Amino acid sequence: MNQLKAAKLMTLHPTQGGRQALFEISEESEGTQRMIDLIPALITLLNSEKVLVIDELERSLHPRLTKSLLELFLTHSKAVKSQMIVTTHESGLLDLEWLRTDEIVEKNQAGESSVYSLEEFKPNYDKDIQRGYLLGRFGAVPLIRSFTQHQQV
Repeated sequence: MNQLKAAKLMTLHPTQGGRQALFEISEESEGTQRMIDLIPALITLLNSEKVLVIDELERSLHPRLTKSLLELFLTHSKAVKSQMIVTTHESGLLDLEWLRTDEIVEKNQAGESSVYSLEEFKPNYDKDIQRGYLLGRFGAVPLIRSFTQHQQV
C-alpha cells in the first residue's frame, strides 16, 4: 500500500532549566536556515560524483563556518571526484591553499564571465590574494559612487 508521510521539521534548543524548547524552522536565524538548506546537498555531494553550484555560499553564515564547510568538502571530495562551484563576496575565502591560480572568474561590463589565472597579473603576484583582491589588483572591483553623486543623477 502506497503511503504518503509528512513531517514538520523542528529544532530543539536546551533551556536553562535543563529542558528543551521546540522551535519552528521559521523561528531560527537565517544562518541556521541556510545550514539546513545546505546540509542535504553537501551530504549528497560527498557521497557521489556530482557538481554542486552555490550562489553566495557565505550568505547568512559566519566566516568560520563557511571556511569549515569548504575544508570539509575539500578534505572528502577527492575520493568521490565531486566538484563545488561557488560565488562569494567573502574575501576571507581567497586562499591559495584552496584555489588553483587558474580558477578565478570575473564578469565583465557586458555580463560575460571569463576564467583567468592570477599569474596573468604579474609574474610574482602577491601570495596574499585576499589583500591583492581588496586592493583591486585582480579586477572585480565594484564601481561605487558617493552619496552626493547619486543625488545629482
